[in-house]
Amino acid sequence: MLDIFAHHALSVSEISADKVLSPSPWATILICASLFLLTLIIVPFRRKFSLIIKSFFSQRHYSLMNRESRILEERVYIFTLLFDLLVFATGLLVIIQHFMSQSLEKIHPMAVFGILFVGLLIIYWLKYLVYFIYSKLFEHSKELTSINLYKFLFITVAALVLFPFVIIAQYTGHFAVMYGYIPVFVAFYVLFAYKMLKINPRNINLFNFFLYFCTLEILPYVLLVKLSTMI
Repeated sequence: MLDIFAHHALSVSEISADKVLSPSPWATILICASLFLLTLIIVPFRRKFSLIIKSFFSQRHYSLMNRESRILEERVYIFTLLFDLLVFATGLLVIIQHFMSQSLEKIHPMAVFGILFVGLLIIYWLKYLVYFIYSKLFEHSKELTSINLYKFLFITVAALVLFPFVIIAQYTGHFAVMYGYIPVFVAFYVLFAYKMLKINPRNINLFNFFLYFCTLEILPYVLLVKLSTMI
């Protein structure tokens, strides 16, 4: 009776063995580290973290956050900032790996990640210093907190949305998923620029504001990526 199935039998050689996608170890390590940090934020600081996200989109929640606490002086700020930088550094590494894979043949991906992470951290605090000097020179001390807070809100929201894109790109092997993040990031960036303009609209010079965004918000990251691929 089994003879009727004989012509249906497949030999091992006839079975096409598709290549199983195996994400690189560094991707798994960085994604797990990001998840761990996100857990450290959400579990003890669930309400404050939720308020941080909502404050970027809602002026009412922004005012509520300012009344209730000083986020930039609390532990949730440190943990969240580390998460933001970790996700952005991982995202940049994924982009470098896709477009400039030859650069990663000379140096280990984790070393490139270290350069990106430290570079992003330096850029963040240099901007903080620039804002501080600017506020003192032009007597805009009242605006300093709002500038730093909006910057923090922007990178937190942008990093939180980027995180699933990075995970999907790594574990499916489809880098094209990352292109879907571009319009989202642009929308967040436009909203961030609008928030910055509203801080003190009477004293804003649009030309100077344009120069500020080109030099402090775009150029440093371009130089960082270039540096990380040249080493």
